[in-house]
Amino acid sequence: MDKKILRFALLSASLLVGSAAAINANIPAMAQHFDQVPLSMVEMLTTVPSLFLMISVLTSSLIAKRVGYKQTITIGLGIVMIAGIVPLLIDNFMIILISRAMLGFGVGLFNSLLVSMINYFYDAKERSSMYGLQSAFEGAGGIAITFIAGQLLKINWQAPFIAYMIAIPVFFIYFKFVPQVKTADVIKANGGDQIKKESHKSAGFLPVVYYVGLIFMAAMLYMIMGIKIASLMTGEGYGTASDASLVIILLSLGGISAGLLFGKILKVFNQLTTSIGLIILALAMVILGLSQNLVITFVGGYLTGFGFKIFMPSLIDKINNSNIPNTTLATSLLLVGFNLGVFISPYGSIVIQSLMRTEALPVLFLSLIHISEPTRP
Repeated sequence: MDKKILRFALLSASLLVGSAAAINANIPAMAQHFDQVPLSMVEMLTTVPSLFLMISVLTSSLIAKRVGYKQTITIGLGIVMIAGIVPLLIDNFMIILISRAMLGFGVGLFNSLLVSMINYFYDAKERSSMYGLQSAFEGAGGIAITFIAGQLLKINWQAPFIAYMIAIPVFFIYFKFVPQVKTADVIKANGGDQIKKESHKSAGFLPVVYYVGLIFMAAMLYMIMGIKIASLMTGEGYGTASDASLVIILLSLGGISAGLLFGKILKVFNQLTTSIGLIILALAMVILGLSQNLVITFVGGYLTGFGFKIFMPSLIDKINNSNIPNTTLATSLLLVGFNLGVFISPYGSIVIQSLMRTEALPVLFLSLIHISEPTRP
């Protein structure tokens, strides 16, 4: 099979990883339509996917060992394909809520396994670039689906769910062009081989605990920026809610740029890449905090996405190119930490600022730099 076709097929599934957030702008219209449903319940449509994603991420490797890695990923893509368009066809809130939960569950089934498949098909030299491209595809998919959903919102509250039809070609591309793989071979490529067992005993799983805590904190702070940017701009009087949406788009574009350049950046900075990502995040927060005009805020938004998408793939690279045992499980835990940080970000900001006795997000990001390289036992 042509290597470019295989690469695109492997990466295509990543287009759907960030799809759950695509209908966030649809909440007011849905709240108006389902006026008998409490607003807090309607808002759950944006958060419940993260909860079920965390559940399926933790169980995906166990399912893959029983039914196969490609099969599990294909099942996950199929669930997203069906669950995504259910609200387009059915006007029942509880069924829609269940479909959103299933959407998150479907994404969780294939999210961490995509990394496992990359580890199987590519050697250590190529993996880093693939992790970056995977991150870029996630960002591109998020932008595309969100943009389409936003435009379709002008029709009615159901129309934005047409955007999830992008899952149909993704499903068939992955099914047709990604070859069947032996489960034992994928497990071996992800830290299950006998050769590494001795080194695993000394490496242990402790570094993963550091990385999960790190991604949890960073994801929470990253999301706080996205949540508060509109209030910051309108409160300071130099931007509107529409301007804030452009900042979010630039954030995504920054992430795509970082993903495309990640392999080269890793070659230059090597083990310092994680810290570089956090430094860029801190700089972005400083820019956003001090900004009094749109241009500077746009720069800050772009750097936020760029820094975070350097930071996160660097952690995935650390885990999958190390002596950590069971890299599939370690990657799953990393994704759980990320999604948990995203889920509690609206509430976590209050707690963190109280504990740190500061409301300055740059200080919180800078404090993470000191623990970006955990001491190995």
